[in-house]
Amino acid sequence: MADADLLPELPELMLSLRSFGSRRGAPNESRAMDEEQQHFFAPLLDGRRTAAQAISRPQIVAAFDSRRLAALVDAAVRQFAAVRFASQAPARRALEAELFEIIEPLRDALTVLASLAEAIPIEQSSAADEQWALWLAQLRVVFRIADTSWPAMREALASSTPPAATSTRWPPGPRGERPR
Repeated sequence: MADADLLPELPELMLSLRSFGSRRGAPNESRAMDEEQQHFFAPLLDGRRTAAQAISRPQIVAAFDSRRLAALVDAAVRQFAAVRFASQAPARRALEAELFEIIEPLRDALTVLASLAEAIPIEQSSAADEQWALWLAQLRVVFRIADTSWPAMREALASSTPPAATSTRWPPGPRGERPR
């Protein structure tokens, strides 16, 4: 591999994650919420770990494959809703919709990251360096948006705990139907 292909150190991305691991917004947060936070940020953190081992730009770009990251974040959102409302499909879909609204800016940022990745020329040149700088700047944006999305996610998740024993709370209505 030519010296021109070797990379300077990957820029610091973790500084953008101010809410990751922080309890400032919710000091009494449950252990389950901590695990959900880790699950939400895992795709970015795994990408960062993989990219730190990379020796070429294509390897770094591959570590942050936008389609894969979006799919993993989407899967996390669906899992969060499924855990809370496994047997209540309407409530699960409503929570999913709310969470997907929250992460829409993150998904948009990943789409931009993908388009910038496709525009990075293979050959080493000043145009390639310029595109690379744009891609790195957008990667920082992705991390920042993920971070700013988490407090709203945390709030939505915390407020969406299903009520305990809803099936026994209300007596059956006329003809044995439950009130709606």
